[in-house]
Amino acid sequence: MSKHIFWISSYPKSGNTLVRAIISALFFSKDGKFQLNQLKHTSQFEKRDRLNLIKKINNEDFLNLDQLKILSKYWLILQEKENMKIDKGFGFIKSHSNYVSIINNWFTNSKNTAGYIYVVRDPRDVVISWSKHANLNYDESINFLLNFNSCIEWAQTKSELPDNIKPKTFLSSWDEHVLSWTNNDLEVPKLILKYEDLVYKKEKTIKIIIKFFEESYNVNFSISTEIINNIIESTSFEKLKLQENNYGFAEAMSGAFFREGKKNQWKKELSNQQIIRLENKFRDFMNKFGYD
Repeated sequence: MSKHIFWISSYPKSGNTLVRAIISALFFSKDGKFQLNQLKHTSQFEKRDRLNLIKKINNEDFLNLDQLKILSKYWLILQEKENMKIDKGFGFIKSHSNYVSIINNWFTNSKNTAGYIYVVRDPRDVVISWSKHANLNYDESINFLLNFNSCIEWAQTKSELPDNIKPKTFLSSWDEHVLSWTNNDLEVPKLILKYEDLVYKKEKTIKIIIKFFEESYNVNFSISTEIINNIIESTSFEKLKLQENNYGFAEAMSGAFFREGKKNQWKKELSNQQIIRLENKFRDFMNKFGYD
């Protein structure tokens, strides 16, 4: 059993990048001071350059990778250790994909997966953040979260794939996405985190992450109070925004990637009708995670 991928997963705009920053500071810095370029250690699965190997396997499929039923045939092949270029242990890999089966092709499995962290965020705030990120109005953003068939495109990296072919990451609706990662049969260590705790209870959450890796993978951290304080400070939204302003951030789509990071923005931004639409659809999962 290889188990070489550790997923950092979430619905878009739910705290994935913040977890990656904390993981990067924990594992890939000596002093806990995070820099944006350290995100290379937690790379994205859905990058177009990964798809080049499919051309060698089946050129006809390669030219039809904009169809999920075709792309899904290769999910597990793309995740094989040699194709992920993970030499030893496990690598941290970001994804927004639903943990889904399409025509009996599962997104991942327990052979490839060493474990994962999944981040959940109040969907009412996701609507706000996604609208800014994707340049949508709030109703369009709500429709996206409600849509069972919602997808996003794979990241634009240099690839042999023609530009007109747009491979998709299958998200589904917000509740289906949360369900897929929080209630499944993957027999691996998993840690479910709330975005709000990452921001407002960061020290406690960092210690939970440390304990998770110590107990699940026998990782021996030498973490001082100073290092934890450095992680807290260097992954604050103020510091992340400053780094983005100074150096740019490739994952930004429309405007700044690091915008507000606050909870309960929806209370001032969404209309009663918009709030009711979200709460009527997502009430069970919102109750489960304490989003009253």
